[in-house]
This record gives sequence, C-alpha cells and structure tokens, in this order.
Amino acid sequence: MAADEIILGAGELYLKEFTGTDVPADAEIETDENNVGHTQGGASFEYQPTPYEVKNSYGKTVKRVVTEESCVFKSGLLTWDLTKVQLLTTASLATDNTTNTRKLTFGGNNPLKNILVRFVHKKDNGMKIRLTMIGNAGNGFTMSFTGEQETVIDAEITAIEYIKNFLAEISEEITAGA
Repeated sequence: MAADEIILGAGELYLKEFTGTDVPADAEIETDENNVGHTQGGASFEYQPTPYEVKNSYGKTVKRVVTEESCVFKSGLLTWDLTKVQLLTTASLATDNTTNTRKLTFGGNNPLKNILVRFVHKKDNGMKIRLTMIGNAGNGFTMSFTGEQETVIDAEITAIEYIKNFLAEISEEITAGA
C-alpha cells in the first residue's frame, strides 16, 4: 500500500459455517451462497492484545509480552436471510414445505456454530483487501423492528483458535514487484 493511500468505502461480507481444517480458497468462500447481501452501518474489526509487564525491583518495566489476543468482527446485516441469522445463534432452523414456513427456534442445548467470516473491500485500483476470521457469535445479535426504518441485524463475531495459531488474517492484493 502506498503511504498516501486512503481506504474509503464498504465491502462484501461472506459468512458460512466452518468445520474444516484449513481456510478454503477465495473462490470457495466468495460465492453468492455465502454472501450475506446488503449490510448497513459498515463493518469493524477490532484486535486487542493483553500485555503482561515484567517489572524489576524498582518498579520499572523491563519486558512486555502479549499473553492473550482477541479479535472481534461487527457488521449490520440488512438483507433478510434466516439461514444467515441462524449462523449467529444456537437456534435450529426448520423449513415446512407443507405450510411454506421457515422457523428459527431458540432454546435447547445446541452448540455455537463456528463461522468463517470473509470481508472483501475493493480498493480504487481494483485490488482487494480481505479480512478472514473463524469465530462464533456468542454475544448474540440485536434486531429492531421500528416503524418506517429498515431492520438491521447487528452481529458481533468473536474469533476462536479453531485452526492452530490462527485467529484472523488481513491480506492485500498488490501489484507485481510492489
């Protein structure tokens, strides 16, 4: 990235349940089936290290190490897709073709789903920045049905180390030789 490059704009968000051992290829993740559709309120990624300070007898810090790391991805889902909402819950999803209904039922002792999160931003030059994370939505979500305003499902996904030594990754396409 050039020192004067400014990133402006939104991106595409892809979510899928993850049970693999390696992060799939871009083409396998970035499909219409995994795309959540429209989002609102942008997206945010937070990285938070927890440092530990080693102090000497005089109270001076002589070494700092990171003992924990946390990564959190947040975004608002604007397009209504109950299969994507289910990824954010422990709820079960059932479709009844007789009554033409789909139900997301909360309750029971279902485990949290591991979710592969992929956020793709296309830069002005057409190159892409990709954020990839594996996590789950243990903090739930919020959705409000309020009068004339659209319903946005505000989701928060926290990274887990499902793959050894991997919480999240940011990759950037660059021009050859850069």
